[in-house]
Amino acid sequence: MKYMLSHDLRHFQIQERRPMQVVVPLTSSPHHAELNVNLEANAKYALMGLVKKISSEFEVIPEVSNVNFKAKYKVIVFYEVDKATENIQHLIKWIMDCYGDACKLILCCEDNAEILESVKDHCKIIKVDAPVTHEIMKVLIQIARKEDFDLPMSFAAKIATKSKQNLRKAIMALEACKAHNYPFVDDQPVLLGWEEVLVELAAEILADLSPSRLYFVRGKLQKLLLDFLHPKLILENKRLPTGTSALLKLEEFVAKFVSIYRKCSSNRHYV
Repeated sequence: MKYMLSHDLRHFQIQERRPMQVVVPLTSSPHHAELNVNLEANAKYALMGLVKKISSEFEVIPEVSNVNFKAKYKVIVFYEVDKATENIQHLIKWIMDCYGDACKLILCCEDNAEILESVKDHCKIIKVDAPVTHEIMKVLIQIARKEDFDLPMSFAAKIATKSKQNLRKAIMALEACKAHNYPFVDDQPVLLGWEEVLVELAAEILADLSPSRLYFVRGKLQKLLLDFLHPKLILENKRLPTGTSALLKLEEFVAKFVSIYRKCSSNRHYV
């Protein structure tokens, strides 16, 4: 049976001077959850809330007579652990110590030298070498064949080289290039890093729902469009226009989202 990934805004209750809730974007399935502990400002609250919820669902005290008992657990994938603060890394160690039966953690990083020794002592380190250019080209060509579009070898090489051995960035760059201009041409620009910008922008909108935020959002959206990112990669809408009209439609969407979100959360407190 296949399980589809879901991308949700998850609410986590926190108890400080007064009860509050934080909203954190999560990718998950029935068997796992994913969280970038570096990019997400409210990562510590999400960590505690997520782990406690998983523990209550999966941690079961076995019968004394059941010698074949095997506890259930859920996998949590943490990204950019090496770039996270020491407080977050100490919290990860606390999770390992207290909730190891219910949660199995996968910590992803580029440089494990930046991870606390007390955390690494709990881990089995697996090093995965970055793919070389021809390996990235092979994946891009396979994607093109599966999606039934033409990808010249020279343009695949251009994307692979610019991605600097980052396969995910190469795949996202291929998507952006095809949306911007197809059939491909040799002097076509290759846009990298746009997905990260959109993730950060979404988090910033949720962190500040004030009308003044729209001016800031407009500048970032305008820069993405000027960098040749097709508007349909920012907002999936078959009727979305291009050029200046696209910017106006994107602004309109953000304004409507903020208005609806503020109304829905009027009886809640957010940080």
